[in-house]
Amino acid sequence: MEQKIVVHTKDGKVHKGITQDFEPDRRTFHFLPAEGGGVPIKFELDKMKAVFWVKDYIGNRHFVARREFGETPAARRPAVVLFQDGEEMWGSVADLSENLPGFFFFPGDTEDNNIRIFVVRSAMKELRLEPTG
Repeated sequence: MEQKIVVHTKDGKVHKGITQDFEPDRRTFHFLPAEGGGVPIKFELDKMKAVFWVKDYIGNRHFVARREFGETPAARRPAVVLFQDGEEMWGSVADLSENLPGFFFFPGDTEDNNIRIFVVRSAMKELRLEPTG
């Protein structure tokens, strides 16, 4: 299934496009740029900061996500991710399996353009898990 994503690399570059073969347990995936298609690019997770599944590529540059925890689904735990570059995101996590190169993070603000985010552990400075209930 085609998935609309935005890839942020550790060197600060941003790539918009689609993927059909991203798997959280694989170290690489293919990416087809949104601007005019072309040849798929092979990305290595070690060079990534995060992969964002988005509602659309435009987003809202002036949007500021809430820094508070709203209603968190029972299967998830409220969390704050702090990246090496200083970016901070508030939301929730489900599976933090240590044998994967990263984990899925779900934004806490429903107005966010991001649906879910695969956070690459090596790009993260800190993960704060909040108590549930």
